[in-house]
Amino acid sequence: MYFQLPFLYDFFKIHSARILFGIFFIMVFISSVRSQTTKLPNTNQPVNYWKLDINYLSDYVYMGRKDSLPTPYLTPTLTYYHVSGFYFSGSLSYLSEKKSRRIDYGSLDIGYSFNLSEQFGGDIYANKSWYNQSSTNVASDIKGYIGALMNYDLHLIQVNGGMDLLFSNKPDFTCNLGASHAFQLGEKEYQITITPSFTANWSTLHSYEGYINRRVGKRPGIIVPVNNTISAITRVENNRLTLMDFELSIPFNYESPRFGISFTPSLAIPRNPIYTTTTIITTTPSGIQNSQTFPSTPASELDLQNRFNAELSFYIKF
Repeated sequence: MYFQLPFLYDFFKIHSARILFGIFFIMVFISSVRSQTTKLPNTNQPVNYWKLDINYLSDYVYMGRKDSLPTPYLTPTLTYYHVSGFYFSGSLSYLSEKKSRRIDYGSLDIGYSFNLSEQFGGDIYANKSWYNQSSTNVASDIKGYIGALMNYDLHLIQVNGGMDLLFSNKPDFTCNLGASHAFQLGEKEYQITITPSFTANWSTLHSYEGYINRRVGKRPGIIVPVNNTISAITRVENNRLTLMDFELSIPFNYESPRFGISFTPSLAIPRNPIYTTTTIITTTPSGIQNSQTFPSTPASELDLQNRFNAELSFYIKF
């Protein structure tokens, strides 16, 4: 994938923030023109609206993987939805773990949601991410991504599938397939929805190599002589598109025209251990290099365990 898309990868890596900010301001201009007169049918609520979401995540799990340190996040997100289907959002994630309280993660997102029929729709999106240099988040090597998600309503179940191109030191390709069914209670404007869902995720693993590099650099046993520099190079054995995990979740959601609350317990069942080898390179001021190669597979990969987390969210629309 990297050799097939070098221009796209390098261009997005260098200019991703400018691209997102440019689209942001274009959409602000469009919305300022159209939001003055557009209203939802039979209501006083504008079609163009803002949504403020306050979210608490008990522990961050990415495709069945998590760091050995707990990573609970408190995240405010502000999103603007335009009548055309375009949206943009920004968020900051505060790491609420007692020993490492800090702003750990930030992101900008843009996207376009569409419906081609009553049963078929989708979403196209792009993201730019920033992580704290001390972050232990298992996805902390990912600098952004672009992707698309499609869904089809079969009435009995809703099926969906998505593909993403992730940008880290080398690009990764991910894809997923899922199925869900929504149970709805109450009136349309004041509704409780329970949606049991199942998802399978596949990915290549270059971003995991970067995560292990960061992890190895924080190992307490590494001693670096004065004035020497140290670098790490990690390789995943047989790095190819791999089934990463199965995920089961049951989102509970209550929504009214102006606010909503949701609670989502999730269970990730990881598959296929990721085996890594790391080379530590020490360079002296005169340029002499010494290297040491060793297995760096985390204990969590040698003994895969199911991962449970829960997410609580409250949001208002205005």
